[in-house]
Amino acid sequence: MGKRIVLWLCLMLAVACCAQAEVLHASPDELSLTQALASCIDGDVIELADGVYAEPSEAFPLVIDRAVTLRAAPGASPVIDAPKFVAALRVEADGVTLSGLDIRMRRTGIYAIGDGLTLERCAITLADPAWRTSSCGIWAGGVQRMTLRDCAFTGCSISLAGPPLSERSKGLPVLTGLFEVGEELAYFTTHTIEDCTVNGRPLFYAASQAHVDAPQDAGQIICAGCESVTVRDADVSDGSMGMILAYVDEVTLERCRADRCGVFGIYVAKSGGGVITDCVAEETNHGIDVRATDNILLDGCRAERCDQGLFFSMVHDSVMRGCTVTQTGQGYFMAVGSGNLLEDCAALGCENGFNLQKEDSVTMRGCLAQECTVCGVRLDASPTVFTGNTLLDNWVGVLAYGPVSLRIEGNAFDGNASCGLYLRDIGTGRVADNVFTRCGENAMQQVGDMAQTVFSGNRMEESDTQGPDM
Repeated sequence: MGKRIVLWLCLMLAVACCAQAEVLHASPDELSLTQALASCIDGDVIELADGVYAEPSEAFPLVIDRAVTLRAAPGASPVIDAPKFVAALRVEADGVTLSGLDIRMRRTGIYAIGDGLTLERCAITLADPAWRTSSCGIWAGGVQRMTLRDCAFTGCSISLAGPPLSERSKGLPVLTGLFEVGEELAYFTTHTIEDCTVNGRPLFYAASQAHVDAPQDAGQIICAGCESVTVRDADVSDGSMGMILAYVDEVTLERCRADRCGVFGIYVAKSGGGVITDCVAEETNHGIDVRATDNILLDGCRAERCDQGLFFSMVHDSVMRGCTVTQTGQGYFMAVGSGNLLEDCAALGCENGFNLQKEDSVTMRGCLAQECTVCGVRLDASPTVFTGNTLLDNWVGVLAYGPVSLRIEGNAFDGNASCGLYLRDIGTGRVADNVFTRCGENAMQQVGDMAQTVFSGNRMEESDTQGPDM
């Protein structure tokens, strides 16, 4: 009898809660969307009348922390117009539905951390290309079971990641200072994406499939949990992440482009390896970004005028070969990986041409760093075999520091304005048979402890005149 009473009370409570849910009517001239969100409860519907929802009437980001539906009123075309640097909508609750909204953003359209988000017939647009860098249509951070239907992205697209950074993120692969890469496959494979477009072309999504050949005409390509993915001759420019390949056993990319992307052009994470050949990114935040992936080859790839060009983070036993990076902030970046090789690569007119941070057992040979405004090569506590490279007309040719082992042998340092080779507190190593030309008194500088480093056969030359050994 007691159990029946408890069951009856629970049923009555559920009915009462449903009865309290209502439809709120927001308008730019009357009840603002900010006010409606502050007063709503789970299950409510907020209908938006025609007009533009913007500052100063609205406070951005518009936080949705209850399981509600935001939808356009019948016949209405409401516009949510967010200012620069903030998200238009921050979706924190599970089970939120957005329908018929026109969202215009200058950093992020939707910052989503609630499961079960549904978007139907929505448009998300980068309102001003001046704010493209770091811009994103939807950041789905640690989200499962997201549904997108009949949505259009212009100048932006979707970015999938793990949850926001927290204390538990220490030691895990992370990205952009915002999210974990994603330790759970479900963050990438549990979504439903149907009839959506990016810049007027199909948004292609494949999850948990065996062998995928992605279409050449896709505006964005997302593949996750697949055995193999092949993409040839696709152009995924002008999105947020042009390609997302996560938890893919084998990746094959050939002759693809990813220009003017707000976050990453081509992004490979938590995958088994593969080959990326002759792919290009121009004016993109991170051109080609590979994280927490082993045994991958970048062959003949290019990045031009990007914030960061070709990027490895927590990558092991992988190669960049015959690649060229031009006029980027960080040309080549490697961090916290091991056993990687840079071979016959060029960094031209970058800030830091090659930036290696806390890498282990790197080999760099036959590479060129030319006219880099800070350093041609920066070796930050990265044990490196550095042979047969050319450092030409940089501010500093090579800057190396940290108590690790270095072999710097047989390299050409020519015309580096401030210093050819700057060493600080090196552990053990050998600096031998390097040639310094047009360096004057600044060919080599040594600071701190060099007691375990051997210098042999280095020489300085001025034009055609051979100078003394160093």
